[in-house]
Amino acid sequence: MSSRTPPFPGVAHADSEPAQERLLAAAVRLTRELSTARPVLGILRGWGRADRERARALREHLSHQGIRGMELSPVPEAGERHRSPQGRQRPRVHLLVHVGGSQYTQALRAAALWNLPLLIEPPLHEEPGTLTVHSGHRRPVIGVHLPGDALDIAVQHAAITSLQPHPGSAYLLLDNEKLTAPADRPLDISLKADGTLQVDSDAFGTRRVRRLRYERPWGVYRLDIDGTPAHDVRAPLRIEPMPDRLHLLHP
Repeated sequence: MSSRTPPFPGVAHADSEPAQERLLAAAVRLTRELSTARPVLGILRGWGRADRERARALREHLSHQGIRGMELSPVPEAGERHRSPQGRQRPRVHLLVHVGGSQYTQALRAAALWNLPLLIEPPLHEEPGTLTVHSGHRRPVIGVHLPGDALDIAVQHAAITSLQPHPGSAYLLLDNEKLTAPADRPLDISLKADGTLQVDSDAFGTRRVRRLRYERPWGVYRLDIDGTPAHDVRAPLRIEPMPDRLHLLHP
């Protein structure tokens, strides 16, 4: 049995040493192919100890290759639920890599929000989108336009739920169709394979649309992003697909 230490342990969806080495080799190759003079690789990692150890090991190996790495947490950080996504500056990196472990969906969301390519091991069920070079593809995401021109990203799913006991009515614009619905009925928005939005509500059933506007006359409602509470919102919001926003590269 080999006693050689793997380059960095625990890569998501690829636990074997050859797969780990392949991810490291791809990170080095892609970073060196960037046109900028001093490229920086952003290393996305979770908040747990194992995730941090993986990221630190990768950063050290990149340093031996003459490549600068910067450790980053996917957005939002812990405790940032009510903070505007645009309150965090886009990191000064040129390429992102996810080293495995937790926060897989959050890594995708961070890459789409910052509009940066992401090197990542694909899950086994991954379906290709628009093919690009380096065994990568582009995928749509859900763009959530918040009050104050802030933008948030949902990789696959968003939900709206009232926080008031008697919220009254909600006013929706589904493409060009105007609807009034009880605001106490949750609204589920999911991204379909063809890039459209599927909007589900007990008030009006299921609709397939290209854009959605949601407005309440008063009161607070909660916006969930990919199953996680993200924002408490009062003002109107607009939701639409963003084609090819997520650029994924695979080793």
